[in-house]
Amino acid sequence: MNSAHRNTRDAEIDWPALEHAYGDAGDVPGWIEGLGDAERVEESLYELWGAVLHQGTLYDSTVPAMTSIAAALGARQTADAENTAWLLLMFADTVRDYEQVGPEDPETVALVRSARESLIGIAQLVRPLISDDGPEAAAAALLQAAAHTPDSASYAPSSAPQAPDSTPSTHASASDKRDSTPHTHESTLDTHESAPHMHTCTQRTVDSAALDALAARAGSRPAGYVEQACVAALTTLGADVSPALADGDPGLAMAATLARIAVGGNHTRDLDALVTGWELAVEVVPNIAFGVSTLPEWLSAVNSGAAAHVLAALPVPDEAAIFGLVDVVIGSRSNAAAAVRRLLAVAALPGTEPETMIAALRQCPPTPEVCDALVALAEQVSDGGTTTIGSSAFDTDARADAAFALLRAGDGRWSRPMAQALLTNPAARGLMVATSVSGRSALGHALIREHAPSATMLVAAILQALRRDPPADPSRDGTGHLVSLLASWPAEAVVGALPQVRELLGVAPKAVADALATWGDTASIDRLREAGDSGDAAVLLALARLTMNRNDFHRVLDADLRYTESAVLEHWADHTDARFLDWCRSLVGTEPATSVYQRGDQLTALRILAEADSGAAVTGWPVLRSLIDAGTEPIEDAIGLALDWRARRLLPPEAHTDFEALLADLVVTDRTNYSGPLVKTGVAAAIALLDLGLPLPGTPARVAKLVARAVTDEWARDLGLRPAERLAVAPAPVRRAVANKLRALVDCDERFDSTGDIAVEDERALARLRPILHDLEAG
Repeated sequence: MNSAHRNTRDAEIDWPALEHAYGDAGDVPGWIEGLGDAERVEESLYELWGAVLHQGTLYDSTVPAMTSIAAALGARQTADAENTAWLLLMFADTVRDYEQVGPEDPETVALVRSARESLIGIAQLVRPLISDDGPEAAAAALLQAAAHTPDSASYAPSSAPQAPDSTPSTHASASDKRDSTPHTHESTLDTHESAPHMHTCTQRTVDSAALDALAARAGSRPAGYVEQACVAALTTLGADVSPALADGDPGLAMAATLARIAVGGNHTRDLDALVTGWELAVEVVPNIAFGVSTLPEWLSAVNSGAAAHVLAALPVPDEAAIFGLVDVVIGSRSNAAAAVRRLLAVAALPGTEPETMIAALRQCPPTPEVCDALVALAEQVSDGGTTTIGSSAFDTDARADAAFALLRAGDGRWSRPMAQALLTNPAARGLMVATSVSGRSALGHALIREHAPSATMLVAAILQALRRDPPADPSRDGTGHLVSLLASWPAEAVVGALPQVRELLGVAPKAVADALATWGDTASIDRLREAGDSGDAAVLLALARLTMNRNDFHRVLDADLRYTESAVLEHWADHTDARFLDWCRSLVGTEPATSVYQRGDQLTALRILAEADSGAAVTGWPVLRSLIDAGTEPIEDAIGLALDWRARRLLPPEAHTDFEALLADLVVTDRTNYSGPLVKTGVAAAIALLDLGLPLPGTPARVAKLVARAVTDEWARDLGLRPAERLAVAPAPVRRAVANKLRALVDCDERFDSTGDIAVEDERALARLRPILHDLEAG
């Protein structure tokens, strides 16, 4: 397509009527035009990536934008062909991700279907590049395979992953058979073999022109990365690659091997070839797959069964291989045990870096063997280090990470390595502890969230850490979090800490003041009164909590209360105070607040007002009803308050009827935001209806969908398990529908996503889910 034709096509699109991440898409044509300008291409690529493909999201402007980009690239009219081609591969990767998730709402389903169909046209537009010599030629080859990957509507769940096998029933054997058959112009995909991370697909005709272009380039010599990409694409498409492999080029042979494994092949021959040719595979894999960081990471993502076998067979696994095994543990229930065994064996090898193995094992299910290894590894660590997330650097200590994992596992040995880290690490005041696959949290904050129990050695260690010099960067000082941790423990457990904590009032005034008030340290009143002259609301509130003086409480209301409202609501002494109640009314307002914490404060204020005057429930019901109807967080608390008012008969009968109808509507009609359905909302409403002794509305399929969606959601899982437990006595159609959904989740190889360590939380969820499922199926 020449420039004139492309510009005409773009002009026919009503771009302002379309949207991207930042509003209407009227600016997209300018960015596409900028791809041909050497001075503008970098900015244009950045804007296109950030707007029409923002964080892997599809918009109604994405497909026409990507098609126009492909037209420019295929016509060789871009100033940066390599990165333009990678943008198109990123689009293809996004489509695949959407298909794997399986969108439910019709609008998204239609969007994904349109995106999938557009890939065929995009592949045709960039096909001429396959004959070129740059990275864009390899990307064009990979796009031919990506375009003919079956869409999600053609998928049906496959069986569990197979162990490596050399029998003809494996996917790789089927690939071998295809490789030995003559090439035809009407090649079809017909993948019926069971394989990890794969699904059975219907036949789909592959464009013969694509196969011809790929085959022609695959036969070029000397073979390089473009030829490897072509062989991989042909292998993925099920075409005959034997002519390209006839001269035994090792890079091409490895490209075919990796492609067979990528589509689920577990043939022993391929896996052995990958082990023996590992160094070559490291070089080849970036040429045949999009966005590869390391070979182990890619392998565990595309074929966990193969990854478990291959990574365990490597004689001396490096750090990348170790974390590839961790990826297997995180991604695959069935292959996790083998990966954990290999990790434990590596951890026991002489010379193994304990920090690396702690980082790996702390993400594994906390079996006794894993906990024993964490304890032993922590003893080998003598100092801390730093880690970087994004552009930020953090002070870390592997002993603290091991201790936190032990604490989460309920292993009482956690306190010793934690104390050692705090006692001996010069940066102990600013330690950040690993709380998820890639996330870290201030040590004190993380321990509070885990409800860490107090211990004499820990108190001493925290005080030692607080005596250390503060970090050079004040933002890395975790003093306030450590003080809050001390304040979370009984006063008698930290009695010796009081004098030292008092001295830190100028360093972390909010946390220290709260701790002194929590401990009832009336000896600090004068210090707090002096510190309160700065007008800090948290300090003034702590002072009022100690003096219990109404004037001191009123001084709090005169301060800037931003982000302190929740604490004021929690600690205000006199709920009959007229000025306090006026302030509560100002928090409630007439509409739901915009942020979660503000909506939480609205609910607390509504509760307080109704306790002071029952009539406030009637006047506050419109706001509470709006909070519930919106379905946003904290939806469970909002429904809970309405249930409380209903039980206490604070609302008129018509409000009770309205509330029940609203709950029913929440069950049958999804509330949504920019990222899709609000998962907690429907299931929280269902629980409320069950609490009221009312039947659940909607079909059994709808109820099952609500429960299953909540159970698979990282934020709503606990909420989803509650109705599942109670539906064991539901009518048989509902019970069977829910049981079928949950059975599919339990038998699935893929783990539940989580807010923390995926494998750890998945094992906990399964432990709770299996007995629930037993009761549902037995009923």
